[in-house]
Amino acid sequence: MNFLGHSLISLEIDEKENRETLFGNFTGDFYKGLVEKIDISENLKEGITLHRTIDRISDRRENLLNELLTEKFGIFKGIVSDMFVDHFLSKNFYDLFNKNINDIEKEILNKLEEKKRIFPKDFENTFNWLNDRKVMTNYKDIDFLERAFQGLARNIRRGEILNSAVNELKNNYSLFEEKSIKEFFYVKDKSIEEFLKK
Repeated sequence: MNFLGHSLISLEIDEKENRETLFGNFTGDFYKGLVEKIDISENLKEGITLHRTIDRISDRRENLLNELLTEKFGIFKGIVSDMFVDHFLSKNFYDLFNKNINDIEKEILNKLEEKKRIFPKDFENTFNWLNDRKVMTNYKDIDFLERAFQGLARNIRRGEILNSAVNELKNNYSLFEEKSIKEFFYVKDKSIEEFLKK
């Protein structure tokens, strides 16, 4: 799952367990190498560990979206799956969580901005894009999602196949919706369970 899915898992943990996982989880892709060697405070490192746990569980072979994506998207199936999950979370946000996505997006971005002085290298541009374009809220819009895929296709080597992701989504929309939402809740529950065992 993408930024929204990762954030929702952190918000649940942080609220229930009085932790501070959101920053490290949200920025997790911007930190490489062993977590213990990353130069941020110990409480924030937990978020990077959580991020990697979520990614590992999402990347399992039995990901519910794989059977619909593997043949066409191959090594890019994970990217497509992540973005589809965020699309359906955004689209169904109120029904799933009984909260307004605009409020949650604002809360997430405000909490990140509080840590602006320790943003990892290259994250500021991503943060500005997410903030200025209201990406997490706008993921529900198919045209916005398509533009996001087109941007990725331009920036990823041999990523042209991503240009066809939205057409694939439209061809099987209801099934993707059902599987994306189930996949999110499976990964959320498993990730939280594993994270809290550590």
